[in-house]
Amino acid sequence: MTQWKTMDEILAARTRFETAIEGWAPPQAHGVGLRPSAATTHAPEHFPLVNAYGHRLPAVVIATVVGHKSGTAAYRLSREDLERAIELISPAEAYVDYDHPNLWSWRDRLLPALTEDPEAEIVAVFIGDEPEQHQDPAIDAFRAAFPDHAVAIAAATAGAAVVREMYGTDLSHFDKSPTGQEINHSATEADIASEKAIRETIATYRPEDAFEGEETGRSGDSERRWLVDPLCGTLNYAAQTPLAAVNVALVTPDGVQAAVAADPISEEIFWTDGTDAWVRKGGGDTALTPTPRTRLVDIQCDGPLDRPFVGGQLVADPRLRAHFGPRVMSSTLAVAWVAAGRRAAYVTDGYLEGSVHFTAGIALCQAAGCIVTDLEGNRLHEGRGMIAAADEVTHRQLLDLVRPHLDAAGV
Repeated sequence: MTQWKTMDEILAARTRFETAIEGWAPPQAHGVGLRPSAATTHAPEHFPLVNAYGHRLPAVVIATVVGHKSGTAAYRLSREDLERAIELISPAEAYVDYDHPNLWSWRDRLLPALTEDPEAEIVAVFIGDEPEQHQDPAIDAFRAAFPDHAVAIAAATAGAAVVREMYGTDLSHFDKSPTGQEINHSATEADIASEKAIRETIATYRPEDAFEGEETGRSGDSERRWLVDPLCGTLNYAAQTPLAAVNVALVTPDGVQAAVAADPISEEIFWTDGTDAWVRKGGGDTALTPTPRTRLVDIQCDGPLDRPFVGGQLVADPRLRAHFGPRVMSSTLAVAWVAAGRRAAYVTDGYLEGSVHFTAGIALCQAAGCIVTDLEGNRLHEGRGMIAAADEVTHRQLLDLVRPHLDAAGV
């Protein structure tokens, strides 16, 4: 059998599978589990691996075997079905730049378990884009098996899909009341529709959790609170400039448990489970690795017109330009880019604790190993603003460059 040794070959194989299924719609989530013969019903622990957006190759391979096309459904697989799925996806293992968790779960965990317990039930679950109610206990167990980071990925990608679909259309604009944290008070139909999709997804998997969205505000009183910016970079997006992010973060008294910054145009998903940080692109996850190599520093330049502020002064500072290439992207997508090594640093003024705009990006940078402090080098949120830098040297350079502008701003 031909091996798929490059990402292009994997994507080509995925396309062949997808085009062979008439009416195929990639699922929002999918997974294969095993219910032991001694268990009377399905339970979350029967699904050791769940996939929230991405990993589309294993999704379409299982769909090919069971005959799935779209929507939410569960299918019982025979041993022969599972072996067929393993055979179909095995050529992907030749690509060594990222892991193949679904193949390894099917082949190295489920198949041996089925050998030991021949009466066990193998079930594949697909979750469609639209919320659907089903009586199948396997679907309920699968949804309950979702870890927090998988919920965050599912929610952010639901919002990103809406944003992507509406990109380039004639959008209505709405004015929002100032909150003290916002510079731009404009929203579009895409902001509102994206937040609705995110809220519905979170409610499906975590109905008891509290929710705080930029457009609809806060609801619920749980200590588990989802912070949502459904479209960061609204003006870029409305001007058909493809620099925007959909931000989702789960905050508890113990800190940020999961966070996602989704690029709706490139379809990249930057995510963290609170410990490690990854980017999901083309079906697999790659660890985020900060580096100052680009020497590009993104600076938040929205600010007051009647007095100096750090971003506006810093971006015009020739001392900065002597060492770095200043950029003004006007979206917190740039914060995720620091974690990914595409920016050497990000600098912003303001108070960011509990921000729907910044919490996800900050969590990504911290999990990736960036240096993240306030503008004076203290613990983040102890004072104003943030410097998120790829390494210590870049961070020290920026502290020195920022200091005069803090003084000018009266800090």
